[in-house]
Amino acid sequence: MIAIDPGSAQAKSAAFALATGWENYMNSTDKMSSCLSEMRKAAIDIICQTGYADESVYDSLEKSYINNFLSDEPDYEEVKKTLKALAVINTDKTEGLLFIFLQGLHQKKHRGVWTVKEQRIFPWVITAIGLSKIKSRNIWNLLLVIFRSEIYSNSERMHAKNALMRIKAASQKPAA
Repeated sequence: MIAIDPGSAQAKSAAFALATGWENYMNSTDKMSSCLSEMRKAAIDIICQTGYADESVYDSLEKSYINNFLSDEPDYEEVKKTLKALAVINTDKTEGLLFIFLQGLHQKKHRGVWTVKEQRIFPWVITAIGLSKIKSRNIWNLLLVIFRSEIYSNSERMHAKNALMRIKAASQKPAA
């Protein structure tokens, strides 16, 4: 495994680029918006490789998820990259964000608001949780509810089961 220096110049530049990509988003033209989107995705890739530079990266990653989730034309690639970055960073803060994202999806499912967007994003959120092997009681309980709930499809329930199995396996490994 590669040693990650979250304070490296590359990590700081990526965090700055990601934040800048969202700061200028509201005042951008279509062409500029596309450039900012590409800049954000490249920054997220670097964050996955190098770690995070500072606390500001959490706000930017949250914006990447929420703004795309709320968009009529979400950039699914950016959503996927954002969730992967959160899984890689794997801190208490990312645990909180992933829980909020999963809880929001669960509430939408419960209310019967389950569009193609939710269907696409749901497995990515659960996969990120499973990859990060988060040991949160809240996430564990929510995954159990999803796994046992008849309102979810068999495929959705299997995603929850797989995440539960990954978390359980990670918690049973002896410390090195």
